[in-house]
Amino acid sequence: MPQNPPLRDKEAAQVAANVGNERLNAMRPILCVSAASGEGRSDIPLVPIVDSKVDVRLMRYWLVATSQMLSVDSSNNPFSFPILRYVTASPSLAHLLQSASAAQEAYFYQPKMSVSLEKRGQALSALRQELQTRSSSLSHCFLTLLMLGMSSSWMTVGPTDYGREHLVAARAVADMILKTRDSKMEELDHLTMGIYVYWDMTCSFCLDPVDHLIERDNSLKMYVKQARHQFHPITTHSIDLYHLLGQISRYCRMTVDGGGRNLVLEAYSEKSLNEYKSIESDATAQLLTEAFRKHGLLLLYRFCGKPGFCEITTPVLAETGHYIHQLALDIVELILQVKSTSPYLNLQTVPLLSAGAEMTLCDALQRNQIRQRLKEVYSTNRLVSTLWVLELLEELWGVHDTGSTHITWLELMLNKNWRLREG
Repeated sequence: MPQNPPLRDKEAAQVAANVGNERLNAMRPILCVSAASGEGRSDIPLVPIVDSKVDVRLMRYWLVATSQMLSVDSSNNPFSFPILRYVTASPSLAHLLQSASAAQEAYFYQPKMSVSLEKRGQALSALRQELQTRSSSLSHCFLTLLMLGMSSSWMTVGPTDYGREHLVAARAVADMILKTRDSKMEELDHLTMGIYVYWDMTCSFCLDPVDHLIERDNSLKMYVKQARHQFHPITTHSIDLYHLLGQISRYCRMTVDGGGRNLVLEAYSEKSLNEYKSIESDATAQLLTEAFRKHGLLLLYRFCGKPGFCEITTPVLAETGHYIHQLALDIVELILQVKSTSPYLNLQTVPLLSAGAEMTLCDALQRNQIRQRLKEVYSTNRLVSTLWVLELLEELWGVHDTGSTHITWLELMLNKNWRLREG
């Protein structure tokens, strides 16, 4: 049986957090797949594997199935066959991909995830060794670290584990990579930075304020402004928006926990969202980007009242409440314009939660539409966290419908001692 995964995750993350600034450059191939002239095809044969711990069937399942939930474009998915160029340089990544495949095959059902947890343990051990021996580059290790962190919420038995240790470590590694840019790793770094920014945004409400990062420079902010012009399979051309939303979400979490307000930051964030200009060319991407932009405004108004103002009069409070509700309705309308068969479905949980939380007893139609859409998301990715989002909304609606109290979804989540990664 595998050792305790949370403990090993914590140890591996600590190693990653302590890794030095020097680039790791050695390569150690563990398997070879001939994907020339056939990336994205399921009939590409896997040729003999050097590492006997690699399960060919699970690797193939990752390439043709599991990887699809990480990309909005199945025809341009670097997590599928193109990822093999990184797998050959990182044994830890090979083990992790197999772990994720085995978990999805089992519908992330804990009693049937022994193989997945065993592979995850192998990934953690391999990552520790790669970091200590410098047998893989820092950029390759970062990819495994991010995938370990993101998958933490897939593997957990309850909505409590979002990969905190990995997230804290990832911030240090991201900073190192941005400060020591290597042109040879540019493509991989673009992939990992997009993963990091999106994952950070989805965890931003989970992270306790004591763990919030104090950005000492603008390196990541400057990076996302440039990176938005290059397509990313998760953030498309909106990585800068997701970065902004992560900052806003952490600030909202801080205010809910009783932290002091920063009126300048609130006004700046609102202005940035109102002036945000999307460069998406794909119609579906445009819909989702607009939904996320309005999601950000909804967060500011729900958790800060009127951004930039300390005292709010009763008329302004009523006007703000109406504006919040309209934003929520707009978000639902935008999301429902995305076809239920679209790969963009996997990114909809975040705005669905914030918008769904604003649906009143009079919004029975929208509530049912949100229920249906979340079930469609679950049928696409099999992630139990999607069902926990629905469970949280159902409980919240029940509380609101009694009229006894008004509580936000974030307050309810914290009261339940949940740390639910939304996406």
